[in-house]
Amino acid sequence: MLLIRFVRFLLRWSPLLIFIVAAIWLLRNPFNWFGKSEEPVTIINHDVVLQEIESLGRLELVRYRYKDIVELTEKNARYLGIFEVPDSKVALITTGEAVGCMDLTKITAEDILIRGDTILVHLPAAELCYYKLDLANSRVYSVDKQVYFKSESQLLEKAYRQAEQQMRRSALQGGILNETRQNAEQVLRPLLEKVSGKRILFLDQQPPPQKLERRQ
Repeated sequence: MLLIRFVRFLLRWSPLLIFIVAAIWLLRNPFNWFGKSEEPVTIINHDVVLQEIESLGRLELVRYRYKDIVELTEKNARYLGIFEVPDSKVALITTGEAVGCMDLTKITAEDILIRGDTILVHLPAAELCYYKLDLANSRVYSVDKQVYFKSESQLLEKAYRQAEQQMRRSALQGGILNETRQNAEQVLRPLLEKVSGKRILFLDQQPPPQKLERRQ
């Protein structure tokens, strides 16, 4: 009889006991059922030191954008000096830009002459200000080393360097310096004519044979 009463007791009160145990477990082990899990906290420390301040007077006037497919092939030495080894090859798809500019800080008072209603301005030579690859938008198409111990990173570095040098050559051969000079005149002429009220004539920056009048 006692056993039957004990079983009845358990059957009657077991749901309540299970509920109490579950509530205690949930309180001790809280869990966010409805919200998103917390993102991990990232802590970044920087130690930036300003090394140099440089005054710049370069006026950027032209920007060429490039996209290039670069294929680099590097011949491998014979294995054991006997067996032929296929060439190592790398293929890249690169993007980048080259910028033409003019350094206006090179203009001195002696480069500005006045002849009646005309002002002669000797402009400095146009420069290829910089050229660089856009690594974020460039990608490696394929790498085939053929030799196990050959460094893949060195092959890629060589290919990227060749791509950057080709971009420089393409910019210079494409006339970026001439276009930079033309754009400099288009930008500076209206400004200087409005300020001076005179006609502006641009010349290359070189000592003139005879200076009639210096700008005051």
